[in-house]
Amino acid sequence: MSNKSKLVMVLAVLALAMGLLPGAMVSAGDLAVARVRVAHFSPDAPAVQVFLNGKPSGIQDLSFGNISGWVEIPAGTYSVAVAPAGAPVDQAAIGPVNLSFRAGSWTTVAAIGSLASGSLTATTIREDYRPLNAADARVTVFHGIEDAPAVDVILPDGTKVVSNLAFGRSATVTVPAASYDLRVVPAGATSPVVINLAGTKLNGATYYFVAATNKLAAPQVALSAIGLSTAAPLIRDSAPTHTIAQIAAADPRFSTLVTALQAAGLVDTLNSAGSFTVFAPTNDAFAKLPAGTLEAVLADKNLLTAILLYHVSGGKALASDVVGLNSINMLNGKVSVTVNDQGVFLNGNVKVIITDIQATNGVIHVIDTVLIP
Repeated sequence: MSNKSKLVMVLAVLALAMGLLPGAMVSAGDLAVARVRVAHFSPDAPAVQVFLNGKPSGIQDLSFGNISGWVEIPAGTYSVAVAPAGAPVDQAAIGPVNLSFRAGSWTTVAAIGSLASGSLTATTIREDYRPLNAADARVTVFHGIEDAPAVDVILPDGTKVVSNLAFGRSATVTVPAASYDLRVVPAGATSPVVINLAGTKLNGATYYFVAATNKLAAPQVALSAIGLSTAAPLIRDSAPTHTIAQIAAADPRFSTLVTALQAAGLVDTLNSAGSFTVFAPTNDAFAKLPAGTLEAVLADKNLLTAILLYHVSGGKALASDVVGLNSINMLNGKVSVTVNDQGVFLNGNVKVIITDIQATNGVIHVIDTVLIP
């Protein structure tokens, strides 16, 4: 499985809230945060998009068998709705329903069951993202095959790594980094082998999420592997204190962008309590435009606004989410996403050069070229 496919953003049908990990204490005045990601383990459910408090969450076109990247949100209770991909929130198939996420928690919300059997529902999976030793791996195993019995995960000698795991349940173990010949078998037995995971390599300082999905007759494995170095920026219990507009205004690399935002009257929008993902061109990016272009655009407010909104997406999408998308719905059109050995590119030639500058109302990714609708 490629890194891109591991990180692709996908469906979650959010239907109920279960207990979350206890939140860590945060100091007074800090904005407490939680981490949430979604997974689609319902084999006959269509692609959807997820809304938080009536606004797009950044999860735009989510399909079976994948796990999203982590999204950081202020801890609290949210109205969650799920609609078919491309549909507005008032066409939600599920919700709105209130879900609560506690400070310091890491929660995967997974769609399980099926439309055909009328069992489509959702479950929350508690994950443990406490810091890891370099020599250890932490693995959360989830049973998502509706017609399969409870299972054990065993080694060739019969040693149980995980035991009696029923459908819709998870277990987390911390093990030494190594290669393992794992087998998924019915609980209490050593055969038949439901899923053969021989040669599974677990790297040190890495968090794994492994889910058995689809049908018993054709089982599949969904996998997420995130290194400690990637997760480390999110292993905290307080959030940034500045908005996107404030961050841009304080950074001299974005002075041209700030001038453009002021001319278009968009500063208040990017200071608001909404949630946005901004692909911010640097001053050098604007300098690449042909002579006279910037001045002409600044003088045409409608054109300027259209171009700036082509750099903004509703909802918060971290870099781990962006690399899994083929395209992103901006507030004024759609841009393509390409991932290759040279990096992440929008519309083929606009390179993302800095990622995950987090704000109270979203996230900034820095680009080296201005996007033109």
